[in-house]
Amino acid sequence: MVDDKLSVAAVLAAVPVRDLDTAGDFYERLLGAPASDSPMPGLAQWDLGGGVLQVVVDATRAGGGLVTLTFDDLSAAAEAVQRRGVDLQVDDGEVVTAVARVLDPDGNSITLVQP
Repeated sequence: MVDDKLSVAAVLAAVPVRDLDTAGDFYERLLGAPASDSPMPGLAQWDLGGGVLQVVVDATRAGGGLVTLTFDDLSAAAEAVQRRGVDLQVDDGEVVTAVARVLDPDGNSITLVQP
């Protein structure tokens, strides 16, 4: 059997939003830093080390995004996020140790987990 597995160099996840200024403010508070880059109008992106999170204006799809961010220490991450004014719902996980959830202004679901 031939191994046709793709060798992916990087992953870019895109979250559709209605308004980039509103979303940009939220993601800056969530991630603790301004966007790393804005390579074209209607797009801001954060380089997260293990991948890139893009926030892109797409009113038709806004609110339908799902993003999961993984942390070694979710408790510390959740505390930092909450200090920046983002309310998280933190729970014990069934598959992962801990889970925190938040919706962005458009209703996209952001889940923070600790394996």
